Amino acid sequence: MKQNKLHFGAAILGLAAVLSLPVAASASDLTDKCDKCHGKNGVSEDDKVPSIAGFSKVTIEDTMLQYKSGDRPADDYKPKDGESDNMHEISEKLSEDDIKSVAAHYSKQKFVPREQSFDAALAKAGAKVHDKQCEKCHSDNGANAKDDAAILAGQWRGYLKRQFELIASGEREVPKKMAKKFEKLKDGDVEKLIEFYVGAQ
Repeated sequence: MKQNKLHFGAAILGLAAVLSLPVAASASDLTDKCDKCHGKNGVSEDDKVPSIAGFSKVTIEDTMLQYKSGDRPADDYKPKDGESDNMHEISEKLSEDDIKSVAAHYSKQKFVPREQSFDAALAKAGAKVHDKQCEKCHSDNGANAKDDAAILAGQWRGYLKRQFELIASGEREVPKKMAKKFEKLKDGDVEKLIEFYVGAQ
């Protein structure tokens, strides 16, 4: 009987030790923080920040791991009623399980194309550039999340422009296939592509 009491006492002490450990952030806590910049459920309200709702899990996980390692450049951003931060600093604090949890959440949300004015003539020309250089990996005019690539159709112009600038400068590395396609673009093709994606719904 005395031995049973000892075992019971040890079990209670063990449980108390577990309960005293810091509790990991829940999935909702993590996504609430993400929503401060990316908008409710990943539907961005800011031209500088991409909407990530509906992106595939693979795309989100890969992107966050690239930010975490520093392989992808991260711009500082200050949301309304928030502090300046960037994706490298944010993702560094997250575990792989955290990243998988965030990716799973946003992949289940619906992508909402952002309504923006665009140059119809440039967009028409951009459609031809897309068909020739981009459609193979960014199918359905850049709207198919199953490609495991970022959704481009209906994305914010400011974000698209910034990413093209980073790729052109070499600051952002891209897959070899994409790099070769990018090198084939002629003067003005990037502007045409941006107008095409902005206008694609």
